[in-house]
Amino acid sequence: MRTARNYLRREPSVLAAWVVLALIVGIWLAGTSNLSVLSVTIMIGQKVPLVLASIGAAIVIMSRGIDLSVGAVLTVVNTIIAAGTAAHGNSVVWIGVGMGVALAAGAINGLCVAWLRLPPLIVTLAVQSILLGVALYVLPTPGGKVDGWLKDLPLLLVGPIPLMLLIVIAVPLVTWYPLRRSRFGPALLSSGADEGAAYASGINVKKTVVSSYMLSAFFAGLAGVIMSMNTGSGDPTIGVPFTLNTIAAAVVGGVSLAGGRGTIAGPIAGALVVSFIGNLLFSMGVNSYWQYVVTGGVLIVAIAIPTGLRAIRAGRQAP
Repeated sequence: MRTARNYLRREPSVLAAWVVLALIVGIWLAGTSNLSVLSVTIMIGQKVPLVLASIGAAIVIMSRGIDLSVGAVLTVVNTIIAAGTAAHGNSVVWIGVGMGVALAAGAINGLCVAWLRLPPLIVTLAVQSILLGVALYVLPTPGGKVDGWLKDLPLLLVGPIPLMLLIVIAVPLVTWYPLRRSRFGPALLSSGADEGAAYASGINVKKTVVSSYMLSAFFAGLAGVIMSMNTGSGDPTIGVPFTLNTIAAAVVGGVSLAGGRGTIAGPIAGALVVSFIGNLLFSMGVNSYWQYVVTGGVLIVAIAIPTGLRAIRAGRQAP
């Protein structure tokens, strides 16, 4: 109990993100009728790709980087799976190929940023452009397919619980949290907070940065796999909205754009907040295009509030 209190005191933005999520979901439920187990299961499955991609984006931001290629990684994995299955069958093989491409893209991002000292904004934007070009080459127009059993997985229930909900819970627990408790976790936050001090304390900063970009690509690749399950096909533009939404989710979840601070629980809540905004607007009869406007506004507010609070604290501490 004391550990939980200390965690919330240290990361108040995480609690705020979950409270905002509860409010949005409550308002949405109040205005939505005729919900069924099937519709809820489908809805949860639709939100999993953004949750996974936001986890990866948050890890890079903690290292004081930025990854604009998240949506492109998701897209290229999706198109490889759909086009490969349509041409040769066996989606499992093409999932492996797609994840290999995703990890290679993450390694390129990390090596260019850590070893060549290139600006992460430029590097990941360039990799995004390359990957979107590859996606268009692999699948010029929406189409392709995935194996039938794979398409059925998002509808699967484990007892009364949707499989996709279990994935949202299990993937961070199995992948991120062991890493967070290992030497990588403190190294990641230390490298983001002060690279020079981290290097002086014996941390391999370059290796940590490369690992963070590869983890981002790994989670984005998983998001592409889930997206392929949801849609049953491929689309060379399907990941475009993820560039803004993953950054918004991370910031809403309390990850500092200055690096060195953040959690995974926060971005998960942030991704669900960003995603449920669309559901809420739809239930209120508002045009879905306004979701982009609202998401941008939420991002500005999420950045402005912590900045304002820090300025207030600094003013109080000033003589």
